[in-house]
Amino acid sequence: MQFKNIKVSFDLKLGLITIDRKEDKNALNIETSIELLQALKNLDQDKNITCISISGSEKFFSPGADIKELNELNSKTALDKRLFSFFDEIENIKKPIIAVVEGFALGGGMELALSCDFIIASENAKFGQPELNLGLIPGIGGTQRLKKYTGKYHANYICITGEIISAKQAYEMGFVSVVIDKTDFKNKSKEILKNISEKPLSSLLEIKKLIKFEGILKEGIKNEREVFYKLLDSDNKKIGIKSFFEKKKPEWKN
Repeated sequence: MQFKNIKVSFDLKLGLITIDRKEDKNALNIETSIELLQALKNLDQDKNITCISISGSEKFFSPGADIKELNELNSKTALDKRLFSFFDEIENIKKPIIAVVEGFALGGGMELALSCDFIIASENAKFGQPELNLGLIPGIGGTQRLKKYTGKYHANYICITGEIISAKQAYEMGFVSVVIDKTDFKNKSKEILKNISEKPLSSLLEIKKLIKFEGILKEGIKNEREVFYKLLDSDNKKIGIKSFFEKKKPEWKN
């Protein structure tokens, strides 16, 4: 199957998905989200594939949702277009999914990485949930997964400050599993992926199923999504995105 915004390649039992929207720095628009999910489903059904990875470019894993697209959406159109809902279905993928992160993984990009089974990061990787700078909040599980993986205080710090943190900080907070020297990142990360791909698929599937998210997470993400959609109609969303495009400091309405 041909895709417009991603590339799919194979290395023995590895299925490799690469986000490839160079003109938009790998921003996750709805079209790209649909393609990512379809590629994951295809690889999940491929009997020759044991392990799946998602990566971006050296500079951008993904900076998050496409802000130009967000600017055109309100709560009704977001709901009609199923904004972000495609990411929820990643939880249905049975095979291990590993996020391989170089450069910036921000907003929805970080949330996509958090939706994977674990994250391998280059030392030059950067993470953050800066949605509040647009008058919004994380909408793909950022508040809920961070709380689960890092604890309340780190989750609050990342989401409330909007600060961009290093791979080392992300590792110390507990949501990045491995940090690799940038000079040897591609080789070392591939070694980890190949090692996983050579394990028995039956055992991998059972391990993933046993460690899977608790049901309570789904309710938290549902609540988070409802608030995100609501904020798409807010004055602060309009102010935040307008200020982003104009490269000036927003003056919020409280």
